[in-house]
Amino acid sequence: MTKTAKTYIASVIVAGAAATAFALAHWCSDDPTRFAIFLVLFLAAATLKCCVPGVVGTYSPVFFFALLGSTTLSLPEVWIAAAMGGMVQTIYKPKYKATLVKVCFNGANMALAAAAAYVFVQHTTPGLAEQPALVCMVLGAAALYVVNTGLVSIAVALTERSSLSAVWKSWCAGSLPYYVVGVLLTDATDPAAQVLAAVIIPIVLLATYCHRSRDEAQAAGAIAY
Repeated sequence: MTKTAKTYIASVIVAGAAATAFALAHWCSDDPTRFAIFLVLFLAAATLKCCVPGVVGTYSPVFFFALLGSTTLSLPEVWIAAAMGGMVQTIYKPKYKATLVKVCFNGANMALAAAAAYVFVQHTTPGLAEQPALVCMVLGAAALYVVNTGLVSIAVALTERSSLSAVWKSWCAGSLPYYVVGVLLTDATDPAAQVLAAVIIPIVLLATYCHRSRDEAQAAGAIAY
């Protein structure tokens, strides 16, 4: 690993640790029971890892609860739940060896991404106060996607000395449809979201099923061989 890669990864971890300390120092929870339920959902989602088309690593739906939680939880609650979800996702049945650095980096990454989504979902960004909830949710999902995949892609590119665009395409591009589905599900009462969901969700599910069936067939062939 290059010195640049180490410095970058360390800076993300330090930023995440500092923000975590800030979140704990300014803890705010209007409903501890609600937070406990969301925390369980975050952690459970982190264990639902699977391979999806176009993604080299594994994928879990933690982002969905980060978006949903942003509509009803405080920022410190979302931050802590997302950070713990990111860490559990790294530890639970890892495809690659889970080191302490990876655990801390992924926890910080998920928390930073969730916080980026929060400011849009809660209409705190200038100019969004009067915008429809669906618009803010889409912007929040976009922010979460860019931060989450961007931080990971940069780390991989620096570590493997590869092209950032190539890394992003092989590691992250395939997860984009799932973020779209997440947005539609979090605002399913909107008529436009219902129409888009009816079109997009079956396509995504079919692509995932075909991808998984192909992987299972390849694995069975390898065992038979």
